[in-house]
Amino acid sequence: MKKIRISIVFLAGWIMFLLCGAAAETQTIPSIRDTVDSAVKPFSFRNGVLWGMDSAQVQSTESIQMDERSSGEWSVMVSSEPVEVSRFTADLIYMFRDNALQMIAYEFQTCTTLNYQYLTGALSAVYGESQTADAARIKAYMDLLYPDRYRTDWITHMYVWHAEDGTCVFMYYYSSEAYAILYVNPQLMNNVNGYAVNGL
Repeated sequence: MKKIRISIVFLAGWIMFLLCGAAAETQTIPSIRDTVDSAVKPFSFRNGVLWGMDSAQVQSTESIQMDERSSGEWSVMVSSEPVEVSRFTADLIYMFRDNALQMIAYEFQTCTTLNYQYLTGALSAVYGESQTADAARIKAYMDLLYPDRYRTDWITHMYVWHAEDGTCVFMYYYSSEAYAILYVNPQLMNNVNGYAVNGL
């Protein structure tokens, strides 16, 4: 009787072991890439605009008319009137390469030090602590569309913030009377100045 009881206990344990092993084999363990990719929130601009959208998709999100211009592989859409940004107004510019959104800018024509300080604080509230930006880097992005529109000695008071997906947000004066906020697609950043630098 004792031997039968031991055999039944042993058999029940063996069955449980086999069932647990089968369940473990059917579980899918997510890769590190899947875990990281699903955790990163893609950058979303006003009204749900996303990197890579074409001009028609972007225009469909805007209630104001956008004026479109093109030159070679680049095209821009400029707001026909200033838009509201925080507590201020600015010209809104969408920049496309091969009709895929790559950069966005707000250009503020009337500026005061207090306005600039307020907006840097507001950007830090959204994207975290800022870092000092590089004038040559900002100029390199704008040179893709408008060669020599900027001079590095005109670009001052430069800050940069980083969104979760790698989008860079720059804020800077580009003349003594005007400043801008520039959003740059991380894919474009990987190829600026002609070098592909992903993975480096």
